[in-house]
Amino acid sequence: MNRALFFLIFSLVAWAWLLQTWIAAAGLLLIITINKSITWRWQITLQQFYRWGDLASLLTMLLLMYVYVTQVDERPIFIVLKWLPLLFCPVLFAQLFSSEQKLPLGTLFYSYRRRQFSQKKHRLDLPGFKNLEGLTSAPEIDFQLPYAALTILSAGAANVQNLNYFAVAIALFIAVLWSSRPKHASKSAWFFLITLAIVSGHFGQQGLRRLQNIIEYNSLEWLGNWEADPFKTQTSIGDLGEMKLSDKIVFRVKAQQPLYLLQASYDRYLGKSWSVSRYVFSDDNPVQATQNQTLQELEILQQFNKREEILALPDGTLNVTGLEGANLQYNSLGAIKITDAPDFADYRVFFTGERNGAPSRYDLQIPKQHSDWLMQLGRNLKLSELKPQAAAAEITHYFRHNFYYSLYLGSEPDADLALRNFILKSKAGHCEYFAVASVLLLRQAGIPARLANGYAVEEFDPQQQLYVVRRRHAHAWAIAYIDGKWQMVDSTPSQWLEMENEQASFFQPLNDWFSNRLFALKQWQARHDKNQNSIWLGAAFLLACYIGWRIYSARRQLTRTTTQNAHVSRETIALQGLDSAFYLIEAQFANTEFARNKYESSAQWVKRLQMTELESLAKLHYQLRFDPRSLLPATELELQDKVSGWLESHPKSKPD
Repeated sequence: MNRALFFLIFSLVAWAWLLQTWIAAAGLLLIITINKSITWRWQITLQQFYRWGDLASLLTMLLLMYVYVTQVDERPIFIVLKWLPLLFCPVLFAQLFSSEQKLPLGTLFYSYRRRQFSQKKHRLDLPGFKNLEGLTSAPEIDFQLPYAALTILSAGAANVQNLNYFAVAIALFIAVLWSSRPKHASKSAWFFLITLAIVSGHFGQQGLRRLQNIIEYNSLEWLGNWEADPFKTQTSIGDLGEMKLSDKIVFRVKAQQPLYLLQASYDRYLGKSWSVSRYVFSDDNPVQATQNQTLQELEILQQFNKREEILALPDGTLNVTGLEGANLQYNSLGAIKITDAPDFADYRVFFTGERNGAPSRYDLQIPKQHSDWLMQLGRNLKLSELKPQAAAAEITHYFRHNFYYSLYLGSEPDADLALRNFILKSKAGHCEYFAVASVLLLRQAGIPARLANGYAVEEFDPQQQLYVVRRRHAHAWAIAYIDGKWQMVDSTPSQWLEMENEQASFFQPLNDWFSNRLFALKQWQARHDKNQNSIWLGAAFLLACYIGWRIYSARRQLTRTTTQNAHVSRETIALQGLDSAFYLIEAQFANTEFARNKYESSAQWVKRLQMTELESLAKLHYQLRFDPRSLLPATELELQDKVSGWLESHPKSKPD
């Protein structure tokens, strides 16, 4: 077994072991075994090599399109990586079953094809150029070793959490380096350097993994699209403010009128942030419909970027349809988490518009660091003298008529200080400041209250006949427990949405155009999901028929040869120069001691005879015999005349 074949088999076995692709690997190994056990080969032209390379590229693109359209669970790049050995096996088999046993580089790289075409065009343009020999030549390689490396790379798609893949890759590359090491190199030094490289690679990879974890942890806000807490168990003043800098469309809603969608609510104020006292999710929905209660309905069209997210839904969501493949879980404060989320979903929401559940002791807690201004402001507004509904209205009126809405103010590391400045000095801020201050004032008045955040559904797109919800539509408000139910208390000045829209990016129309095209594609995919497999199977069948027809139509261009004799045999083509006049001289000496032996060439025979006058005739004979294109007709006639003259002057003569 030669070296390249050993590496090839080793890599395919490792690929099958790590990815459990035993059937595919067995098929490839069977074809390789058949190739090594038979003697016939094909005379494949350069253009046919290129055709097999194009087939590998086409298969790769088709697989990418297929996994993208069918929305498989794995990422498309990992699926393509997993099946690289199958995608490039046509190129490998083209080399193995060819008489050349080499692969033109142009099969893999289009740059070599362009270079060869330019060279050919240049040479054909040269004046007087007639000999085209060599124009179809191209740099060649043995593709078996690169294919083995590609197979080992493909095995990495297994993403095993142990040293199996590392050991397999190290074993292959050590064998390759050992087989090609300089013979004069010191073995001990070689082993030392290899060991150093292995140890450095292993611990370096572990260090990079730890560094990645550190970066992800410290940059969670940025990496998570400004969502510091993906499960909405905690929020700080400024979290929503950063979202307001983005024009990105989050989802689309089909509803009868504008409304607010809740993502999470918070009942505990920890001084620097708000958190959830009951963050455990369960499969039981705490919202229960009462008798004679009319359900409202809306439709949400959303692309999910993560497998687990918190949905933005109306208060009192009772049921969700269209997410049957996913799992929904609920917590008692109104958050609904989706797991195993699809790439895109068009789902319907049925809701009551009211939230159930009794308040807890956390809903009345007042932070000591804010008690001074809360007591003073509560006395000024006479909240203790008002009924809960009137107190909520008074708080809303106070903020909307005495404070101003401002755009994002930047991240404030000290939330307590930011809130005090908002109340006592600046009297300007974005929605989070109004919401937090309202919650604390409601609690000061003895009304249970919580902080809520979500999205305002306000921007209607008449072309699509639906509402567009952007990241800047993120909003915060207070919810208060009044008359036995939780009610929304939004004290943010009403012009906040208009001010946000005025700050839209100059590139928003372009971004929206791309977003709408992608949205239309996702809708089409969702509607035709059931027929996708049959469509792609039909396309694959038609492609296979086309490839088979092209191979069948080109069968006459393939010349069958043997591996023992890769050159074209005498019986397959008409031998050139058999009518050379020089054979008459050989016949002159037939059946004599000076006859040409079977093992002698014409040049060797003339040299043995030591007849100098025959040397020039032998040169003309070789030119006619092996390169007739360079022999002019006049020269061929000259050879005939000289042979005739020599025969006349040497009738049955013996050499001197």
